Amino acid sequence: MTMLVTVLGWFGTVLYLANHAYISLNAEWRQRVYYTGNLLAAVALVISSAFTQSWQAIVINGFWAIISFCLLRDVKFDHLSCGPRFFHSVMALFALAIAGAFWTDGGLGITVMGWSSAFAFSAVYLMFSAGRMLLRHYLLWNLYASTAMLPQLWLDANWPVFTLEVCWGIISLYGAVRRFREIHLIS
Repeated sequence: MTMLVTVLGWFGTVLYLANHAYISLNAEWRQRVYYTGNLLAAVALVISSAFTQSWQAIVINGFWAIISFCLLRDVKFDHLSCGPRFFHSVMALFALAIAGAFWTDGGLGITVMGWSSAFAFSAVYLMFSAGRMLLRHYLLWNLYASTAMLPQLWLDANWPVFTLEVCWGIISLYGAVRRFREIHLIS
């Protein structure tokens, strides 16, 4: 059973990375392809992360699975009332909580930082899917979220998701830089 769960985790990792590269590098990406890939990868990683009890990874991937499923069923999120301003306010509160947690206990700081990553990944995926966030900002916040999750994943020994986040951060950085360069080409 352990080998099957490990293979499932690595399958989800590879599929997520291929899908993230697809949206980061392809100017004419298709929503149905993107959300189908995310749904399959998310379900695989929820299952594998449950075996390592990597709670933030379970929450992130569970949320992504739900949003992807809804979008594939043509549920629209355009009525979303909270947007980037609310998101930035919550992230500022997380920054204060992270600083305070590290001040008192490094382990608690890592946990709070991991939960800030879970919130960021989930919120920006929802806002991007609802058309409330530009792709370049989505990629930059994914860079933050993937980096902030690394210490917790290391402690959890969740190697498929740890590898995913390292690669996800690199792809996000590349895609964001590329999108910002495209802005200057248009001007």
